[in-house]
Amino acid sequence: MVILEGLDMDSKKDILGKAKVFLDKKGSFVYRVCKLLVDGEFNEVLSSADLTHLLNEGAGKKIKPNNLTALMEPLLREDVVKVKITGNGRNKKKFWFPGWLDKKQLECSLKLDKGAMFFSGKGSWTDPNKNFPKIVSLLEGDLCVVDPYYGNGTFFALEKFGNKRKIRFLTCKLGGEEQDNPTKFDNNLKRFKKEFKNIELREYEKFYELHDRYIISDNALVIIGYGIKDLADKESFIVFLPKNLVKDFLPTLKKTFEMRWSKSRKI
Repeated sequence: MVILEGLDMDSKKDILGKAKVFLDKKGSFVYRVCKLLVDGEFNEVLSSADLTHLLNEGAGKKIKPNNLTALMEPLLREDVVKVKITGNGRNKKKFWFPGWLDKKQLECSLKLDKGAMFFSGKGSWTDPNKNFPKIVSLLEGDLCVVDPYYGNGTFFALEKFGNKRKIRFLTCKLGGEEQDNPTKFDNNLKRFKKEFKNIELREYEKFYELHDRYIISDNALVIIGYGIKDLADKESFIVFLPKNLVKDFLPTLKKTFEMRWSKSRKI
């Protein structure tokens, strides 16, 4: 697990320690929730409906969203799980999250309207600089990034991931502007590599195999509608898909990435 901004690793260790105590109550509701926490299945902000769906995938009595508050009482009391209530009246919603997530992490998650972010292509130059990091801050672990094209703009996007965790960027073809001015690109590449030693870029020769742009993390898959190097230049979406929605094919996607990575050359 990589240390994210706003994430206290000591706090997480303490809370997971509390969660393990509840694992003695095998088969109970609190056991099922704490098992999800310890196994890393419940490690983000979830609505009542999403958390209920996750719980009901496993064995045990089926849970209804409106029963969560009463059932969660022992975990809320120990701060193993916390709840955030938004809206009023018929618009009231409850969001549940592990006790180690702080206010900044929570607010960042809630700002992502149903996990999606939209760039009109007409916003200011700083638009992606302010908003793309909101997605990045939610991603856990080392990252695998795929985009068929790369160029000078790639460096501006990748620097948003910081210089702490391991980032692998797999691509195929250098952009036309960079091919016309290779000296500028080579200089930028050297400067980028010097500052971000944690980020490795590789080129895969089979261009026809890559099409979509996406990011694989320990807790999610992010789909990027337009090229990373030209992020927000045109109308595009960025969609955050939590692990529980993509767990059926995420291992296959990771395996394919590793295969292509092993056959690619360093840039």
